[in-house]
Amino acid sequence: DEEDEEDERGELEEQPFVIIKSTRDPTKRKEDAYDKLFANGAFDKKRLLRFFRRRPVRVAGRMTRIITVFRRLSRQWKSQDDWPMEKRTRAKLLREALSKLGPVFVKGGQTLSQRPDLIGEEAADALKSLQQENEPFEDAIAFQTVVEDLGHLGPLAENHPFQGYDPTLKPLFKSFGTSPIAAASLGQVYKAETWEGDRVAVKVQRPNVRKQVALDWTCWSLSLSALRRLWRSTNDLSVIADEVGSGVWQELDYISEANHADEFNRRHNWLGFVRAPKWFPKYTGPAGKARVLTTEWIEGAHIADLPQEKKLVMAQMAVEACVAQLVYTGFVHADPHEGNMMLDISDDSLVFLDFGLMAEVDGKIMEGFAKGIQSMISGDWRQLALVFQEVGFTPEVFEKRNPDDALRKKVPYVECTLDEIALAIKDQLESEAGGRSRFGALATGLARLSATYHFLTPPYIILLIRTFLTLEGIAAKADPNFNIYEAALPYAIRRAMAPATPDGFESMRRAWLTDANALNMDRLKEFLGGDDDESADSAKESASGRDGGSDVLMRPTEESEKLMARRRSEVLGGILGATEGAALRRISHDVDTGSLAAYLYSPEASGIRKQAVKMLSDILVKPTKGGTIFIDKKEQKEDSLDLPEWPESEEARKIRERQEIAARRAISVLLGTHLNRLWKYPIIAARLALSIAAITLKAFVLATQEICVDLCSSAASKALGVATFPFRVVRNLFNKNNKKSDSGDAHRTASV
Repeated sequence: DEEDEEDERGELEEQPFVIIKSTRDPTKRKEDAYDKLFANGAFDKKRLLRFFRRRPVRVAGRMTRIITVFRRLSRQWKSQDDWPMEKRTRAKLLREALSKLGPVFVKGGQTLSQRPDLIGEEAADALKSLQQENEPFEDAIAFQTVVEDLGHLGPLAENHPFQGYDPTLKPLFKSFGTSPIAAASLGQVYKAETWEGDRVAVKVQRPNVRKQVALDWTCWSLSLSALRRLWRSTNDLSVIADEVGSGVWQELDYISEANHADEFNRRHNWLGFVRAPKWFPKYTGPAGKARVLTTEWIEGAHIADLPQEKKLVMAQMAVEACVAQLVYTGFVHADPHEGNMMLDISDDSLVFLDFGLMAEVDGKIMEGFAKGIQSMISGDWRQLALVFQEVGFTPEVFEKRNPDDALRKKVPYVECTLDEIALAIKDQLESEAGGRSRFGALATGLARLSATYHFLTPPYIILLIRTFLTLEGIAAKADPNFNIYEAALPYAIRRAMAPATPDGFESMRRAWLTDANALNMDRLKEFLGGDDDESADSAKESASGRDGGSDVLMRPTEESEKLMARRRSEVLGGILGATEGAALRRISHDVDTGSLAAYLYSPEASGIRKQAVKMLSDILVKPTKGGTIFIDKKEQKEDSLDLPEWPESEEARKIRERQEIAARRAISVLLGTHLNRLWKYPIIAARLALSIAAITLKAFVLATQEICVDLCSSAASKALGVATFPFRVVRNLFNKNNKKSDSGDAHRTASV
């Protein structure tokens, strides 16, 4: 690292550059009317409209420019209606036009890309790849912005072209890049080093970008309001403008972004593998009007640049981190694209970047997301339809209409039944490729159903779609058949077992216990994945999906499945001892002991007993897996699938250890409570004891068989090695003689 630093400094000194001296005192920057407009930092729709009402010429000029661009684009778009798809260039023209108009139109295009019902499939697909990369602005302007925001009069850094207002003063940074490493629609980033020795990333806002955003939002809002009146639309299109405006406004407030990063770390420290970069207040602009944000420099890589084994881990981490935000913490990174995630090479942790745009998800919606994921996994279409209704994705009464009337105005919907819409969802998703493994298939299927059935568009839907579609793109780089629902399932179950609201707790209690506190057997069977026959059918379906015979439930690779299984046990293992596991502990305490014990030896619990036999057998076999004189541990490792290590921070390790201790205490208390109650049911207790004895005996037999197989395999391998030893000796001698002969021939040839 020290050699790299010296090389960088040496290259910087050798490069010729023009000295730039500031002509104005950065501490005496004059404020204008826009500074007062942005003073409170919050997005205020009424205040913005009032501000620009007094500046009609400026609004008219910008509107003229926007109208000119869109009229030309409209002509170009319509002229290609009859062209073959492979020859059309209008998608590229649309992206270029929005990029040139600025950040508000870029963000607006990205938002509209999730609404094909409003703008059509082709336009939506074109906007999905809308780039935010822009040409960088002048470095001299960026340097001046840095010293102005940080109130520094001297040079920017040692041996740096920007000498500031007074070159005799101490430089602000130890080193500072002479050109940006990245440029986007709102700003650009430089690499630097502080005098304290920290390598940092310095983000500098584009000049006048706040003025541009304020003006463009006003034009955008006025245009959508006019279109609504012109089209007599019942959809409030200005909601889209408000969402875009408030989102971009958030991203312009760099102090807010820094605070978001701190809040993200606070809420997600228990995960242990994900974090946000720390920021440096000393090198960040003033609150309310900061144009400079300095954060730690992350030495890492994006998923496309990683080896395959690390791609798989990063994909799993990305899915878990985003799902935990959506269903567990409710504090969601609203722009989780591939460029905003890196794997830190120092500790293999997942680092999110760019916290300008965040979203809060209500507890009820989080619980709905969790139920929806479980419904997709189990194929419970009735429950999925009810979840849609619960989270506001459908009206309180399910409705439909004739699809031929979809384009006609004011055609009323008529009521339909739960079974009808559930069947429609089932048929549509099962006809989609990857309908039960890919969120993109769900989004496409529901978009097609919306021609017949009445679906609503609550504000969180765009966030949900954007997050899951982005995650699918990231996961596909590790495994084309990566099942995002299965990867998300542990946190969905954890949320379902740890409701955040009183209504959620009552709903969970009703789901698991009857009025008499007896265990709901149907719910338990559903939670464990159904009965044996259903599991077998599912396994066959999974196998056929892996072989390419079924698109309904395509299976991920063996590595993906084993990693998901390991993470499922790790994520769910600590819930009983976690603070949020209070509801689960209460229900486990209140359940009727007699009904629970009777279920455990009943035919319906055969799957649970088989799992218990396998677990106990593994415990008995485990000591032999360390290797004996007969069993070679190295040979076993060659045949096993080694999964990469899962990163865990020190703080998360302490949290996990506390939860494990609390879980053991809870299990001890619950077990003691139920054993004391069990004496009231002597017949049930006797039958349960016999069942436990049978489980123990079967586990012992299974473990013995496995140890014998390992012993026989190892003995056969060693016997084969002994039997073939003479042949290997003769072969080695023969190879040596051949090499000597070849060497002698080569020597004689060289002499000649």
